[in-house]
Amino acid sequence: MAKNLYLYLFVLSALIAVFLYFNSKRIIDDQENTIRELNAKIEKLENKK
Repeated sequence: MAKNLYLYLFVLSALIAVFLYFNSKRIIDDQENTIRELNAKIEKLENKK
């Protein structure tokens, strides 16, 4: 019985770890995209001067 419980907890924790990894990767990619867009806007405004 305890063996099944430990297996269930291990699988659950592995799924949570995978979810957190992909979720954080998506957030980081979105932030990098926003940074690129803002840098492009800054360069565009600086070139107007």
